[in-house]
Amino acid sequence: MRGLIWVTWRQHRWTILTSAALTALLAVFMVLTASKLGSMAAHCASPGVRCTRAKTESAPSHASYLMNSVVFLPVLVAVFWGVPLLAREFEQRTLPLAWSQDVGRQRWLFGKTSVMVALVGAMGALLAGLSEHLAYQYHAYTRESLFDGTQFQAGGWLPLTLALAWLAVGIAAGAATRRVLAAIAVVGALWITRMVVMVQARGHFMTPLTSMHPFSGTGDSTSYPNDMNLDGGSAPFIDTRGLVHSAKQVMGGWCSDTLTDIDSCLRDHHIVGTISKLQPADRMGTFHLIENGVNLALFVLALAVTWWCVKRTRTTVV
Repeated sequence: MRGLIWVTWRQHRWTILTSAALTALLAVFMVLTASKLGSMAAHCASPGVRCTRAKTESAPSHASYLMNSVVFLPVLVAVFWGVPLLAREFEQRTLPLAWSQDVGRQRWLFGKTSVMVALVGAMGALLAGLSEHLAYQYHAYTRESLFDGTQFQAGGWLPLTLALAWLAVGIAAGAATRRVLAAIAVVGALWITRMVVMVQARGHFMTPLTSMHPFSGTGDSTSYPNDMNLDGGSAPFIDTRGLVHSAKQVMGGWCSDTLTDIDSCLRDHHIVGTISKLQPADRMGTFHLIENGVNLALFVLALAVTWWCVKRTRTTVV
C-alpha cells in the first residue's frame, strides 16, 4: 500500500498541490467573507438601524461567488482528478504492464482510488463546512432563503458528497472511454444533465404545499423565511370569491397601465392575496439527506462501473 501511495503522489503531485492551495485560498476568503457578513447582519439587527440588505453589495456578492465556486468544484474534481487516473494510463499503455507484473488490478485500483477519495474527502469536508457557515451568514444579512439555489447546494454537506461522487464519475468515464478527452466530454455531458434534472426534480422530492399569502391581516399564511418557492416569482392571485388569476392576467392585463395605482387596481378586482406552491423550511434537512443519498449512490455506482471496466481489460501488452 505504501508503494501505491508513493506512486499516486509522484504521478498526481501537481494536481494535489494545486488543489490544496486552491482549497486553502477559498477557505481563507470564505472565513473572512462570513465574518464580514456576520458583522453586517449584527449591525442591521441593532435598534434604529436601517439597511438595504442588497445582494449586490461587496460582501454578499463575494459570498455568492464563493458559494458558486464550491458548488461547481466537483466537476473540476472529475476532470482533473478522476479522469486521468485510468484514462491517461490507458493512453500511455502502462496499466497492462503494471497489472501483468507484481501489482494486481484489484490492489492497484483500490490503493490509488483510496488515496484519491481520502484527499478529496478531506478538502471537500473543509470547504463543505465553511460554505454552509457562509450560506447561513449570507441568509442572516440578505434574508435570502437557505432552501433556494446556491444557498441550498452550498449547505447540508452537499459539496462533500458531490465531490466524492464526481471523482468516481471521472474515474469511471476514464475507465470506460480509455481516452482523456473523450472522458472529459462524457463528464461534461453528465454534469449538464445532472444540473438540469436536479433543478427540475429537487422541488418535488416531497409533495409541495399550497399557501395563501394575504395582502393585509394575518390570514392563514404559513410562509417561512427559508421556504423553497416553486412559483418562479410569478405566484397567481386570489380574489374574495376564491377564484385564482394568473400573474399575467393581473399584472400584465388588468393592472398593466403604468398610470394605474397597483393597490387600487387590486382592490377594484377584489384581489386579496397570492397563492404559492412551496416546500416548507422544516423539510430542508430531509431534502439535503435525499440529495446526499443520491450523490453517494452515484459514487458507489460509478466505482462499480470502474471495476467492471477494469476487470474486462486485457493484461497482455501489444
